[in-house]
Amino acid sequence: MHEIEIPVSTSFDEAVETFLAELREWAWQCVREHDASGPNDGHDQVNFTLAWEPLFLAGERDLLAVMTRWRDEIRDCHVASGGWHHGYWRRQEAHHGTEHFGLFLATLHRLAPDDQGTRDQIRDACEHLGNWVPDIPAWFDWSTGLFRSMWLGTSEVREEPGFGANVADHMRLVTLALLAHEALGEERYLTLAEMHAGHWADAIIDGPCLPAALLPSGPLYAADEELQAHYQFVGMAGTLADDVDRAENLLASGAIDAFLSLHRLTGEERWLEASRRLLDVLVTQIGDPDAGAAVQALMQYREEEWDLRYDDALKEAYDRLVWAPRTLGVEPMKREGPRPSGIGKRSDKPEWFEDGEPRRLSPVLVAAAAELLENEELAREAVDLARAYFALGRQALTGDRRHACGANSDASVARGHGRENNVGMATGVLLPLMQCFGDDGEGWPDA
Repeated sequence: MHEIEIPVSTSFDEAVETFLAELREWAWQCVREHDASGPNDGHDQVNFTLAWEPLFLAGERDLLAVMTRWRDEIRDCHVASGGWHHGYWRRQEAHHGTEHFGLFLATLHRLAPDDQGTRDQIRDACEHLGNWVPDIPAWFDWSTGLFRSMWLGTSEVREEPGFGANVADHMRLVTLALLAHEALGEERYLTLAEMHAGHWADAIIDGPCLPAALLPSGPLYAADEELQAHYQFVGMAGTLADDVDRAENLLASGAIDAFLSLHRLTGEERWLEASRRLLDVLVTQIGDPDAGAAVQALMQYREEEWDLRYDDALKEAYDRLVWAPRTLGVEPMKREGPRPSGIGKRSDKPEWFEDGEPRRLSPVLVAAAAELLENEELAREAVDLARAYFALGRQALTGDRRHACGANSDASVARGHGRENNVGMATGVLLPLMQCFGDDGEGWPDA
């Protein structure tokens, strides 16, 4: 086991400045290493850049120019290799195929919304969602509001048995439609997003349990063997045997983000009802130290809707423990057996330890408690703990950061792995605490 002492800063500001300095050094190391090897055919090769957002909040604009350059270099690489045609993968499934667009390009657009190059790439990819490009196989069935397959490409739409079931991963396509609506201002994307996401919202609200999939005949509430086999290629989804795994799968696929966006855009109450139905399941898991993504979802809902219904549960999850670890340790992953059930799980996830014992609290929960309690000293502790995680991740985890889904790299610690996008130590601890207790980042749009 690798182990380090958890630092103790003299103030919140010192903790933040130290973490930012370490994050800045790592970011430019990433730039040097990526430029040395150049782009490849990977589906999510620069999503580690999502961890740089605290630096943007602090004014580190040079990194945005790097991301913009990489945007075009990656496009050119995929076009030259034949992997992309008309701005999107020729052959790819909706889980992995959407990640570059829904994460990297979405971040670029949010940070520089007037960049026409980013908008053009969003348009080229997203106009396939509603069958709006001649001579490209149709992806969406407007008569049912469902997608025709899990495998949707610009050269091929696969229609083998089982691929026609619409699963949580199809909500990633709703995320792309909402991104295109925001970037391009075209109502057709919002219409498609409402149509497809509406089926999920209704199935979540009206069903006896959370749905496993959608079929033209209606929601599927029992995960049969065909659906389980279908899920083997999406990597780290759970068994879908209970509401926890189904809520996790919808959370990891961006459903709550999409529902909240749709409520903001339309004002319809059903989007909040569906969000709360999922959050009511997720809140039962926040005592699990791997469940930082659930904590972040509850805090996002609180911030957007100013609904405090989950505050007591969050405070109780933190208050129930006497917690003051002095050391942090990690055991890099040992890929043995299937992925555990629950929130934030992957079979390649490392094991973390506090004072030599399995960790008890998520740093994201500590950060949330600091915000809810308006406790700057606790915020300092959370940032120092996150710094320790980041330092230990850089020291001990050797996975390839250019496979951003994975959980065994320095980037997975900084920005979160594929089941917890944007809920790492930089994005789920440092960034929200900077926004809550620190400088307001004036001059950087929507940071």
